[in-house]
This record gives sequence, C-alpha cells and structure tokens, in this order.
Amino acid sequence: MMRPSLFIRAIVIMLLIASGVIMAISGVVLYFAPSGPGSGNAVILGATKHFWNNLHTYTGFSIIGLATAHVILNRRSLLFYTKKLLFS
Repeated sequence: MMRPSLFIRAIVIMLLIASGVIMAISGVVLYFAPSGPGSGNAVILGATKHFWNNLHTYTGFSIIGLATAHVILNRRSLLFYTKKLLFS
C-alpha cells in the first residue's frame, strides 16, 4: 500500500503526463486543420475544430494547475536538490 502523499504525487504525475499527451495530439491536429473563414465547422477525426481548440486550451490550463501542484507536492526535494546544486 502506498503512502497517501506518494499516491497523490503519483496521480498528479500521471495526470500531468496524460494532459501533455492530449495537448500534443490536439496541437498537431490544430496545426494541420484548415484555417480561414468557416473552418470552425470542419470535422477532423470526428470532432469539430472548435472542439479541438477548446480541448487544447483547457488542457493547457490543467497543465498549469497540475504543474503548480507538482511543484508544491515536491517542494522538499526541489529545495534539497537546488541547495545541493548551488552550494556544493
């Protein structure tokens, strides 16, 4: 059984990785999507361009939140390695 703090850190890392993969995929889809007037109704891989744009945007916001949580949850290790790097 994992300690609760270790379990939470693992969940945050897995969500951060999944969000990164989703953002990369939606970024590639948006890069190759048609542009110009009326392109928002274009269907790409079964979803509209508006959906892909919203998915990309909200995934980016979730990455900001998850990265902040990751830094907060791992602050002791981060401080330890920073001190070790700067003062050794």
